[in-house]
Amino acid sequence: MSNRSNVTKQKLLDAATDIIMNHGVHQLTLDEVAKTAGVSKGGLLYHYPSKEALMTAMVERLQQEQNELYASLQQEGHGPVEAFVRLFDETKLHPERAAIQIDVEKMIAFLTLFEVDQEYANRWKHDLDTFFAQFQQTADPVETMIIRYALEGMMMSEHFGVGVPPAELKQAIIARLIERAHDIDRES
Repeated sequence: MSNRSNVTKQKLLDAATDIIMNHGVHQLTLDEVAKTAGVSKGGLLYHYPSKEALMTAMVERLQQEQNELYASLQQEGHGPVEAFVRLFDETKLHPERAAIQIDVEKMIAFLTLFEVDQEYANRWKHDLDTFFAQFQQTADPVETMIIRYALEGMMMSEHFGVGVPPAELKQAIIARLIERAHDIDRES
């Protein structure tokens, strides 16, 4: 694929992300994406033949960005469990710092995508199952999974705006989880 083609695909994904972020997923139409990106509708359809294909590409890009951040955290010297906590802290528990904020409406849109694109949903589930099977291969798999579920619970609390702790308490929780993760990684 040519560099120009990659640039066009990124412009389309950026435009779709911008529409969702600023106007909500209900405003995401192929016509609006093409217009926002400054690309003909035919050009959009060449790269993404359907709204589902476009949304799949958006989710894949987000997943790739998270995978790259996780790998970079490990390259900085953090073990796999600590890198996971720091990834959550950076992208899910501080949505204002994330490249894309995923609120409840967007989560529902992505879940709907999984119903429409079963092949992608199966691939995504397989990738996560593989990651978490490897993730729990630590000196203390129970503590590792407690950390995971604590983070996921905090994320859901943030997404739904229910029981969200004050910022100071949230940071203290993250600091404690980082300590525990660091200890697990050191023992593994």
